[in-house]
Amino acid sequence: MKIDLTVDQGPCNTDLRSWCLGIAIFSLVSITFNVLFAPSVVNFVGFAIALTANILLLIGCIKYKRLLLLGWLIYALLVVIGFPFAVFGVIFHYGGYRESTGFNNIFGALLSYILTTLIVVFCARLIYSYYVQLKNREGSPQAVPVV
Repeated sequence: MKIDLTVDQGPCNTDLRSWCLGIAIFSLVSITFNVLFAPSVVNFVGFAIALTANILLLIGCIKYKRLLLLGWLIYALLVVIGFPFAVFGVIFHYGGYRESTGFNNIFGALLSYILTTLIVVFCARLIYSYYVQLKNREGSPQAVPVV
């Protein structure tokens, strides 16, 4: 089974731009509510990185700027790099990884980190596909009517 790195359209044959805008808006709202209602879950550095990445994604989608999408892709890379640390933190109970999920048991915390990482990887695939679309669109000349 081969999984392509890019897709032409989002799920249900929808536009990738609308998915990227939805990801940015949902993430911004989600981060805001997490900081308001569970302030110990996200420290200031993590909040600043996530907020910056999602604002860059939002502006990049609105203005059709592909380089701004790289900010969110770097954020996704940081989440994937941090996944093994989170797993070991949950298993060996260090760093507050287990408490930050809101679960007291190992399995609930692991499930939370696994689902979060899978969602971020899925979103990164859509955003990378949109990045490639914008790159190809900038590289190909636009049709100009000849008079």
